[in-house]
Amino acid sequence: MSIIRSGRCWKLPDEVSSDQLIGSHLAFEFDPQILRQHLLEELRPELVREAQPGDCIVAGRNFAHGSVHSHPFLAMQAMSLGLIARSMPRGGFRLAVFMGIPMLTADDTLYDGVNDGDSLEIDYSLGKLRNATTGREFSVAPLAPFLQDIVASGGGLNYVQRLVKEQPA
Repeated sequence: MSIIRSGRCWKLPDEVSSDQLIGSHLAFEFDPQILRQHLLEELRPELVREAQPGDCIVAGRNFAHGSVHSHPFLAMQAMSLGLIARSMPRGGFRLAVFMGIPMLTADDTLYDGVNDGDSLEIDYSLGKLRNATTGREFSVAPLAPFLQDIVASGGGLNYVQRLVKEQPA
């Protein structure tokens, strides 16, 4: 399944913690429609007002470090945002895939080759990105095919439900 999206680049620096993505005061909130109103509210308050489906958060190193919780990824999924990060801890990576977030790992050339507000065309399935603002093109390793299947299904629960339905009776 192809996962292709176009949208604005929301560039973030290195070391953005999970608590900066969504504050810990929402630890017991699980409604994606509420959580989406608080994504990056302290670091990038304009994101909740301006982000459109297909936009992409391009983050630096160690993205979503700290507390491992699903809230930021529930919000990103509800907003139909993609994610490209230089690096992120294993727990956050796994949650992003499980929540169905299209994602790639960026190298320095890609991260340095996009700016906040640039228009991006991203083929998450192939690991290809075109910066439509500058015309530059980048290629990175895509997610493994079985992880892409989880993301394309809309997340882990949808993926498992699909597998169960496909089983012979």
